[in-house]
Amino acid sequence: MQIDLTDRPRPLNEKWLLFGTLLSNTGNSMIWPVTTLYMTGALHQTFTTAGIVLMIGSIISMIGSFVGGKLFDHWRPYEALLITSFIILIAVSSLIVWHDWPAFAGLIWLANFGMGVEQTLVNSFATTVPGEKTRIVFNNMYIVLNIGVVLGTLAVGYLFDYGFSLLMIISSVLYFFLMLIIATKFNVPITHVRGETVIVDSATATVETNQVRPTFRLTPLLVGIGALLFITYLSYMLWETVMAPHMKALGMPTRNYADLWMINGITIILLQKVVSGWANKHPYQISVILGSLIFASSFFFLMFVKEFWQIVLVFELLTIGEMLQSPQVPAWVAKITPKEVAGQAQGFVSMMISSGRVIGPIYSGIMMDRGLMNMMFLSVFVMMLLITASLAWTIFKSKHVKTS
Repeated sequence: MQIDLTDRPRPLNEKWLLFGTLLSNTGNSMIWPVTTLYMTGALHQTFTTAGIVLMIGSIISMIGSFVGGKLFDHWRPYEALLITSFIILIAVSSLIVWHDWPAFAGLIWLANFGMGVEQTLVNSFATTVPGEKTRIVFNNMYIVLNIGVVLGTLAVGYLFDYGFSLLMIISSVLYFFLMLIIATKFNVPITHVRGETVIVDSATATVETNQVRPTFRLTPLLVGIGALLFITYLSYMLWETVMAPHMKALGMPTRNYADLWMINGITIILLQKVVSGWANKHPYQISVILGSLIFASSFFFLMFVKEFWQIVLVFELLTIGEMLQSPQVPAWVAKITPKEVAGQAQGFVSMMISSGRVIGPIYSGIMMDRGLMNMMFLSVFVMMLLITASLAWTIFKSKHVKTS
């Protein structure tokens, strides 16, 4: 083995990872809330067409997640992330001018692909940050992500009436600065430890080794985690698709729906440190399973709400479950998979999230068209309980095997 570490670049600083996450999610949150609104209002497309565009976008994002994982593990992570950020910038900036039908859909899909690749690559880079436990890094990313969601949705609420192009101009500026940060701060060594061999992947390091590279393998535990991610984000899509018309049917103004997301973001910003402090003192499975049970229970109570304050309480319950579960899962997957396949492992996480986002709008649309709102809430509650119980049983069995 021969290693040349001359002028090796410094490891990735967490603050730049977090700042990049903030810019990315603020820019993204200025796009997804207005997609359906813009298509049905300005472009005069049907809700069915808008749903198809969103579904295809989620599928494309899922493909992007797979590609991102492969690029991180088998190509050059820095160059891959830089190219991806440029693709997103081109797509979003093009929407400033070309936002008629069907160019709008094509550019949204291009952005979806780039965002799928980018999210996987960023999560994979997060596993390389030195000096912090991986779960703490993902907790911090989760907080910053939600700050971005709050800022983005605030911008949409106040600026949408001034035109779609203005939102895309601001989003393009954010993605331009994101690309600058990636270009100047993300060219870092990606270090893997394989037995007693240290492999450094950077522009200034060369490595020779005859050892076989580990492969990403779907274990029963990973399958259980993936199923939980799928049903969690399928359920979460109900809030993004049918809750607005459901609240309107209950006699609530549209602004109350926007208020919910504001409350959600503020709650996460204020309480995530406290919640993650508790979660970090316990094994991953405790936090994830408890969070999933709390998250699932919110859909049971949702069947009985009639007033806005009741919906706020239920959404807060869902938010607490989300805070316990969501930031822990990527870190848990990183812990139980080899470092050499970190990209594919985080790609798996992103793909399962995207698959839930694909099926969620279809399922909710079918149930809503048939007037089965309460049945829909009950069904996702039951499915989440069953999948969470299955994951708990898988964990119990694996521990029993190890001790027997």
